Amino acid sequence: MVRNIEEFFKSATDEQKGILLKIVESSKEEKVLCNKVNNVYDSIKRGVHSPDGFSITVCEDEDDATIISAKDKEGLERVRAQIANYMKEAVKLGIGDVGIIQRNYKDYVGENIPSPKV
Repeated sequence: MVRNIEEFFKSATDEQKGILLKIVESSKEEKVLCNKVNNVYDSIKRGVHSPDGFSITVCEDEDDATIISAKDKEGLERVRAQIANYMKEAVKLGIGDVGIIQRNYKDYVGENIPSPKV
């Protein structure tokens, strides 16, 4: 059974709330980095990339986009690994039944949520 967020906050410990907030904050960072990477790859269509609206970098093919986006891709990998660790910690803290964990655990960790030990 999936526990909704309202139910979670009624009974959650500070530690459980903290790990959930870390997941949310990391997810925001992930979104920013994803948008930056996607913006670079969209630049191929225009032939140039302008991260700040003023400077222009040639971006004619996928190799250019790969080089330009390398730093952001590394950051994206780091944030996703961090989210995976937070997801594992959330399950250890007993909140694997919260919807956000249920929906995203396998995507970040690469496996199903482990069954609680009885």
